[in-house]
Amino acid sequence: MLSERIIALMREYNPWWEGKDTKVPDYKRRTFADVKKYMRMKQIIGIVGLRRVGKTVLMHQLIKEIENKKNVLYFSFDELVAQQPNVLEDILDYFLKTVAKDGKKYIFLDEIQKVPYWQDILKRFYDTRDDIKFIISGSASLQIKKSKESLAGRIFDIYMPILTFREFLELNDFKVEKVEPNFESLRKAYESGLHKKQFYEHMFFQYIIKGAFPEIVKEEDEEVIKNYIRSSVLEKIIIEDIPSVFEVRRKDILAALLEYCAKETSNLLNITSLTKAIGINYETARSYIFYLQNSFLIDILYNYSKSVLKQLRKNKKVHVAHPCITIALMRYSKDILNVDEVVGRYVESIIFQHAKMLSEQIFFWRTPQKEEIDIILGLEKPTPLEVKFKRNISDLSAIIKFMEKYKLKQGIVITRDTFEERRINGKVLLLIPAWLFLLTV
Repeated sequence: MLSERIIALMREYNPWWEGKDTKVPDYKRRTFADVKKYMRMKQIIGIVGLRRVGKTVLMHQLIKEIENKKNVLYFSFDELVAQQPNVLEDILDYFLKTVAKDGKKYIFLDEIQKVPYWQDILKRFYDTRDDIKFIISGSASLQIKKSKESLAGRIFDIYMPILTFREFLELNDFKVEKVEPNFESLRKAYESGLHKKQFYEHMFFQYIIKGAFPEIVKEEDEEVIKNYIRSSVLEKIIIEDIPSVFEVRRKDILAALLEYCAKETSNLLNITSLTKAIGINYETARSYIFYLQNSFLIDILYNYSKSVLKQLRKNKKVHVAHPCITIALMRYSKDILNVDEVVGRYVESIIFQHAKMLSEQIFFWRTPQKEEIDIILGLEKPTPLEVKFKRNISDLSAIIKFMEKYKLKQGIVITRDTFEERRINGKVLLLIPAWLFLLTV
């Protein structure tokens, strides 16, 4: 039996039942097209990603395009009262029996991971009703992925990333032509955009400061930006999201661990050193890192090797989802970007996030002699990618050594403002400014 509060929420979330229109942003992120092509299929669509990247907006944009609004249900499980046992099942029954008409029904369930046994409930409806299309979202990837155990063959996962640099520019009302990820296309884009080079460089630094989240792309006040990221994203995840899915005894330790990883972004992750710095045991550190990964706040990068066992044994790298998280957490001013070593690491983390869209297999490479390449795209046919965010590019010995070892012809060097092709020992290196490389997606 639904409470009056839940019924009121249903009416509030679904004003179209009473013929009222809703305002939805016109700008559609690239994930919109990825999701839309699966709308005609029966399988459940699971949209996952970091908080505040636009999952809810995407759902409402999909709803906007559905003609028969009486057959559309949207519900968010962010409120505690909606997370009680039986609420999900009662909501579905209420909608199907008292609101929906004949024809296809579209059911959008936001932050579904907070509902107990949601997989089993959706499985029952999926298996017994051919007229229902479920679109669900969550901010904890493990819970959505675990659904595959009980929803095998019934769900498609679609990851919604933080804003790309291209999307950041477009949300700032600057249209960018598509750039293919090959040197000739990049050359044409560079030459045609040479008169706007300073603009791109300026916007790239703005992207470092505030580029992850759609709601703050036009915000100019540094304190507003930092407070938004801390309160609307980080605190929500640490205090609410992760503890609602995983067993977390010490939220303060979880927060300290996130701060450590954010400060060390692009550096090697030594869990033994981490445990000493924070004062926790090894297993707790491993578990909490896993929780942060599955909430999309950090990524762990493995050392390149064709042996999985060697990958697991070797040192790993940590990347924060976006450097604006580090800046907000540490309350840094934008002057931090004047420190070459710091901005270099921030750019590396941004390039890593971009690389995830270019290849499903991403590594870094480090030898016992401490020679290192920041990013390796692919396993069987790797492409080395080194970040050298400086004006004078000199030492490229590590990337050449890797290319010689694996008999590769071409590598990529991400620069601050240098665009050229270099040939060293018969190897071709493409030097590409960071802002230009980021336009390839």
